Amino acid sequence: MTLAIDIVVGIGALLAAAYCMVLSRRLRSLTRLDGDIGKAIAVLSAQVDELTRVLKNAERSSGQANDALQDQIAQAEGAARRLELLMAAAPANARPTPPQRDPEDPGFAPLTRADTRKASGGRSRVVRQRDASGVAG
Repeated sequence: MTLAIDIVVGIGALLAAAYCMVLSRRLRSLTRLDGDIGKAIAVLSAQVDELTRVLKNAERSSGQANDALQDQIAQAEGAARRLELLMAAAPANARPTPPQRDPEDPGFAPLTRADTRKASGGRSRVVRQRDASGVAG
């Protein structure tokens, strides 16, 4: 009986040794860079490194853009406050005066009733004819 147990244990040890050799060969072929799987692992590792670098650059540039945008927002809010103060300080019924044109200017020609025509929608529109010299009149 002990002899049969020793034979079974010996056969089990031989099978375990053979299995370990097969696993060792497979692991060695997996870690070689010239094999298909080894090449794939090397390429994926390089891609992960490159993507990590690109992600860090993108985070840095988005942080800079965020800072610039915050500065512009602060400037716009300051300008809006100044405009609100100017509007509050101006009289309520004050209207800006249109710029005055010099009647001596050759491009100046006062509008007449003939210069306006009714457009669609009932609104008047200004129509000026140009003479041969190209001056509106």
